[in-house]
Amino acid sequence: MSLRTESGFYYSYYKTVVEETPFVAGISKLMYDKTVEYPKEVNAFNRFNIHPEVIVGALYRYVMPWLNTTEHVQCHMVDRGAGFTPVQSCVGVGVPIFFYLEAIWVMAGLNVAALFLHAMDLSESFMGGFLAVMQYFSNHAECTRVQWTPNARENWAAPLLMLQSWLLSIQLQDVKRKNYIPLQVAIFILNCLCLLSWQFTQFIFLVQIAIFFIMEQLRIISTFNLSVFLHSHYCGLHMAILLLQGNDMLKSSLYASLFVVVSLYCMFFSGFRVKIKSRLDLIEEIFWVILRIFVVGIASIYLKKFICDFLELEEDGHIWDILVSKFTDYKNFHTLMYTCSEVFDFLPFRSIKNMTNSFLIPYVVFGVISAFYYWFVSLSCAEDLDKPKLKEQEVEDEDSGIENTTENKPRKGDLDVIDKEIRAKLEERDAFVESVKSINIEAAIFFNISLLVVYGVMAALVMRLKLLFSTQLCVISSLVFKKKYYVYPRNVNRLIIFILILGVFPMLWSLVNNMYEEISHIDEFSDYSQEELLQWIMRQPIGAYAGSMPVLASVMLSTRRPIVAHPHYEHLEARQRAYTVYKVYGRFTAEELYQEMNKLRVSYLIVERNYCYGKSDRGCKFSDIWDVETGDSMRERPPLCHILLTESVDHFYPVFMNAQYSVFRIHDISVRGISVNAQLIPVNLIDAFINSVII
Repeated sequence: MSLRTESGFYYSYYKTVVEETPFVAGISKLMYDKTVEYPKEVNAFNRFNIHPEVIVGALYRYVMPWLNTTEHVQCHMVDRGAGFTPVQSCVGVGVPIFFYLEAIWVMAGLNVAALFLHAMDLSESFMGGFLAVMQYFSNHAECTRVQWTPNARENWAAPLLMLQSWLLSIQLQDVKRKNYIPLQVAIFILNCLCLLSWQFTQFIFLVQIAIFFIMEQLRIISTFNLSVFLHSHYCGLHMAILLLQGNDMLKSSLYASLFVVVSLYCMFFSGFRVKIKSRLDLIEEIFWVILRIFVVGIASIYLKKFICDFLELEEDGHIWDILVSKFTDYKNFHTLMYTCSEVFDFLPFRSIKNMTNSFLIPYVVFGVISAFYYWFVSLSCAEDLDKPKLKEQEVEDEDSGIENTTENKPRKGDLDVIDKEIRAKLEERDAFVESVKSINIEAAIFFNISLLVVYGVMAALVMRLKLLFSTQLCVISSLVFKKKYYVYPRNVNRLIIFILILGVFPMLWSLVNNMYEEISHIDEFSDYSQEELLQWIMRQPIGAYAGSMPVLASVMLSTRRPIVAHPHYEHLEARQRAYTVYKVYGRFTAEELYQEMNKLRVSYLIVERNYCYGKSDRGCKFSDIWDVETGDSMRERPPLCHILLTESVDHFYPVFMNAQYSVFRIHDISVRGISVNAQLIPVNLIDAFINSVII
């Protein structure tokens, strides 16, 4: 019960893999699942990112004979006080849920290890890696949600993404191409695993391809390097689509479209580049770079639209609606379902404040400034090296007054001589152009800084994504230990080192306070209202349940009863089902809802009092959300849930009720004429009467 909403939804698949005998039966049940969107049959591998649960579940089944001992499982009875029956509680890695959580903690540890390796490689210093890890734990609440929602998809994918970006940085630094094949294989496998673990990975990879394409346009990397990068995505994308059994959202993603367009560019158009010899050539190339980036972006959008129209898909339409709602007044039911949740709100100022107090952001600002200053200094040095050469050429071209006489000097009107002079001036080296061409921007550093900027924009728009931004900040903070960036004057260097040493103290202060606060959380979970509901459901005959997405996830996990809606929102039909079920909290008629429930073949409707009577200062009550969706036409009606909870309504008969939940049995048309005054008959008698009528 403590695994709620999305967490309970995903854990139910792990539970299926662990409990079904034989193992193949569990896999078959996932591929032909009639529980999650009753009565429709759903392939869970295709629709949901459940591969982590399947892998961990298979591993548990393999090691279970060695874990089923008193050494790994300890059980005891818990007395819950007067009025409540005692329950048995078992702990230890031999218990399925603890084995599952241990796997998540291992991934969290892998994330820190990958962070250390990435930062150490980028800064070329052990201290850089150590600083990144210290900053990670100083800002642990900003860098991860693993302590609150352990099996969230990002907790599986974040360590793999960190490893992938580390290997990409190594690949960009490997100029001699000694380890290209091992790196390619490792990156391709990680790309595939990331796509299997988290549906949002496609947007991260979209950003990566865009950054690499821009780097190629700016000649920071070669077309060969871009092609190698695309090859790893080609293998990873196709393997992921195969293992996801043709996931529609991935096939129709902007990531897949951009990959195709950039690949076509590399194959057919990458050779059309201006050879820069003069400032005019430089301006012309800048124009073509901007045009190419614009054309690739537009072509990718149109290709995505064509694929979506051809396959008749609208899987990620809600994501673009959310983005539009962030910048405009556009709102609908689905955007409000997201934006009313705190994790999908804008990044709060307190997060920036916390990361500044721990000296993370100051370290990052200094590291980025140092990198750009180092590149600027290299540009200045290139200009200084070109000046003597130009002066030597001027001396050689001066007239000595011995060989050239007045008779030998060309006449001003000689067209051949004028043409030669023009050609000589055009071919003369331009010091500015040569210095621009000689800029040596480190590809790995540029890639990681660009990634940081994009992650920052994502985090600013959606707070849930701040883990990407804050972790990347930890990586970039390691640049303060990159020795070759200290090209400042000696006096400035001393001052900078002194300031950086002073920054260690606020970091350690934040580290101690943060760790103490997180370790001090010792809580106990209990929800007797939901426990009563679930126990009642388990005593009923099999039937499909409708209700809010969080409670339906608990029903699916704890009772194994069919449900008609679920928390995984990245599918058009799933959103439509949730839209239909949540009408119970809108200003609709009972007849309208009854017709909708009949189409879904719902047996029981669960109504929650806190959703029905809840208050919100942000306009996030369900009645407010439905008012935005339906307009002013129905504002005079009371919410349907108010009527169901206070009056007797045809087709909806109360069979269970406690302080938080009410369950209504929904009749089909064959028994719609039967009416019972539910308020005068005990719940158990009503249920017995209804069951006897149906039988």
